[in-house]
Amino acid sequence: DSQLRVRARRGTEKSVLDVLGRLPKWIADEFSSISITGSGEQLSPGSARLIGSNEGVRVEGSSAVDALYAIHSYLREFCGTMITWEGLNVPMEGECKRPQDFERKYDSIEIRYFGNPCTYSYSFAWWDWAHWERFIDWLALSGFNMVLTPVGQEAIWAKLWSELGISENGLNDFFSGPAFLAWHRMGNVQKLGGPMSVEYLESQLELNKKIVNRLVELGIVPVLPTFAGFVPKEFERKFSNLRFLHNACWNNLNQTNSCTTSLHPQEPQFKKIAKLFVDMQTTFYGHVTDVYSADPFNESPPAHLSEKDVAHMSSAIYKGCSMGNMNCIWLLQSWTFAYDGWKKPAVESFLTQVPVGRMIILDLQAEKRPLYKEFDGFFGHYFVWCLLQNFGGNTLMRGNLGKLHENYRTALESGTSIVGMGLTMEGINQNYVVYQYFIDLAWTNEELDPQKWIVGYSTARYGSSSPLQWGAWKLLLATYYTQVNYEYDPYDLLEDTKFSTEDERRKIYLYSRPQFTQRIRYWLSTKLIDKLGNLFIMLNRTLGHNELFRQDYSDVMREVIQKKIHNRIQFATNGYSLQDKAMMERGCDETAQLFDLLDKNEVRDLSEWLVMARNAASTKTESDLFERQARNQMTLWGPTGEIADYARKEWAGLIRKFYAKRWAFFCEYIQSGIRYDQHKFEKRLLEEVELPFAHL
Repeated sequence: DSQLRVRARRGTEKSVLDVLGRLPKWIADEFSSISITGSGEQLSPGSARLIGSNEGVRVEGSSAVDALYAIHSYLREFCGTMITWEGLNVPMEGECKRPQDFERKYDSIEIRYFGNPCTYSYSFAWWDWAHWERFIDWLALSGFNMVLTPVGQEAIWAKLWSELGISENGLNDFFSGPAFLAWHRMGNVQKLGGPMSVEYLESQLELNKKIVNRLVELGIVPVLPTFAGFVPKEFERKFSNLRFLHNACWNNLNQTNSCTTSLHPQEPQFKKIAKLFVDMQTTFYGHVTDVYSADPFNESPPAHLSEKDVAHMSSAIYKGCSMGNMNCIWLLQSWTFAYDGWKKPAVESFLTQVPVGRMIILDLQAEKRPLYKEFDGFFGHYFVWCLLQNFGGNTLMRGNLGKLHENYRTALESGTSIVGMGLTMEGINQNYVVYQYFIDLAWTNEELDPQKWIVGYSTARYGSSSPLQWGAWKLLLATYYTQVNYEYDPYDLLEDTKFSTEDERRKIYLYSRPQFTQRIRYWLSTKLIDKLGNLFIMLNRTLGHNELFRQDYSDVMREVIQKKIHNRIQFATNGYSLQDKAMMERGCDETAQLFDLLDKNEVRDLSEWLVMARNAASTKTESDLFERQARNQMTLWGPTGEIADYARKEWAGLIRKFYAKRWAFFCEYIQSGIRYDQHKFEKRLLEEVELPFAHL
C-alpha cells in the first residue's frame, strides 16, 4: 500500500477556545458555536465553513486548525483585525461589520507545513515559552497542521552518546552553541559557539515538550528528528574498527568547527543508534508522531560517494527510524539536491530506497526552483510545495504574488504526488504580506486576484481603510511585490553555487563590507520609492499608533533612506577618484548622518535579541557566551567572517554599532591618503571594527 497516511488527532472545540481565550474576549463572543466535524485519526484535506445568522456565527471545521483558519479569515474580512507573527492589530472592543446572513467555505490541501531548520537558529534561537505560545497560536490561526520541532533534541543525544561512552569533552567538541544548532543538526558544523550547559540542554528539552504537547492538543503533527548519521569525533576514535564517512568542510570553516563525521550506513550500529534515539525520544514525549526529519547531505554534495553509497545512506536512515517506530515517515528537504554533485541517477538511487508512502519531500524553494520538475516528480514520492523566499532573516522587501499564484497552481495541476504547501523561510519578521497571501492561496480553489486581495489585507492589517491606503498598497504590490526574475534562471548561477552572492540575497550592499563601485540593483523605477515614502508619510499622520503600520512604515522608509545613503557613498567615492578632499568629507559626513536616521527608523532592536540570548542561559559565563554568538551569527557568521553578512539584520543598534561603523572606517581609510587596497582594508576592518563587536 503506497498511500500516505499521516496519523493525527483532530484537536477539540476546547483547543480552539483556548486559542481564542488568549485574545480579547469579544472575539470568542462573536461565535455562537464551534464544532469539529472531521472523523478518523489521520491528516486529510482541510475544510471549514462559517454560517452567519441573527443568532451569531457558527463555525464548522474538519479539525481545530481548519476551524481556526476560518475564524481568522472572518476576523480579517469583517472585523478589521489581523494576527501576525510580528504583532497584532486587534481592537479591545470588536467592531465587526458582517451581513446578517452569510456563508463562507474554505478548502485546503492535505498538508500545511511550517518549518525550515535554519529558522530555529535565525529567528527562534532564544525564544522562551511565552514567544512559542504566541507563535503556535498564529500557526493554528493560519491552518498549519504539520510543524518541525527540533528544539531540545541535544539533551537526548547527550544522554545517548554518554551511554555509548562519549566523555563530556567529546560532547563539547561536538555540540555547537544555540545560535548555530540548525547547522549542527544538519551535519555542517560542530563545536561552533559551544559548549552548552546541562541546565540549558534540559531547559530546551522541557520547552520542546510544551511545544509538542500544545501542537498535539491542536491536532498539529510535530516532526521530531531521527538519526541522520552524524557522530562525535570521539566516537570515531573510540570505535576505530567501524567505517566512517568524512564530510567536506562547509563554507570555509576549519576542521574544528566543520568537516563532520558520519557513521558508515552499512555498519549495523547505524540502525541501532537510530532505534535507540527514537526509543528514548518516545519515552520522553510519548507516541506523538510518525513523522521524522533527517538531512544527511545538507549543502554537502556526496562527491566522494557512489550511487550505491547514497542508496545505503537513505536505506539506513529509513530502516533505523522504522526500528524505533514501525510507522516512520521520513521528512526530507530537497534543498540537498539543488547542489552540484547531485546528478539525477544519484537522486533516484537515494529516493527509491524508501517505499512510496513512507517519505515526504519538502520541495524547499519551489517558488524559484521547483525540483519536482527536475527529478521526475521525485520518482513518485509525496511532496510539499514550499515557499522559501527569505535567506538569513534579512528584511529586504521583495516577492511576487502573481508568480506565486501561477507557480503553485501549476504544481497542483501537474499530475504529480503533491500533498501539501509549506512555508520554509529561513527567518520570520519580514515581508508578511507574501506569506499571508500564500496561506490564503492554499485555502481557496478560486482565483485569488492580488489586486483585490491586497485591499482586504491592508484593511485588516490597519483596522481602517482609505483610498490613500489602498493606493499605497497597490503601489507596493506593483513594485516590491511584483519582483522581476523571481524564478530560477539557469543563466544566473555563478560557478560557486554555494552562495551565489549576486542574487536577491544580498542586493543591498550597505550591509556588506564596504568596497568601491557597488550599486543597489532595483527592478523598479527608483522614482516610485520616493512616491511610496510620501504616501506612507501621509498615512503615518492617522495610522502612526498602529503596531503593524509602524513596521510597514519602517520598511518603506528604510528603502527611501538606503537610496539616499547609496547616493552619498557614490559622492564620497567619486571624491576619492578625483582626489577632492571636500567632496570626500561632505559625502562621508552625510553618509554618517543618514545611517543615524536609518537606525532611528527601525522598529526592531538589537538589544531585545541580546537580552533574550542572555536570559536563555543558566549562568553569567553562559550569558556572555550566548550574547557573543548572537552578535556573531548576524554579522561575521563564523570565527573570522566565513559567511559574513549572510544573516544581516536591518535593526536599530546593529545599524549604529556595526554597519555605520564599517562605513565610517571606510571613510577614514579613503581620506587618510593611503593607496586603497581592498585586501588590506578588509584585514584591518576585521581586526578593528568587526571582531571587537562580534568575536566568538
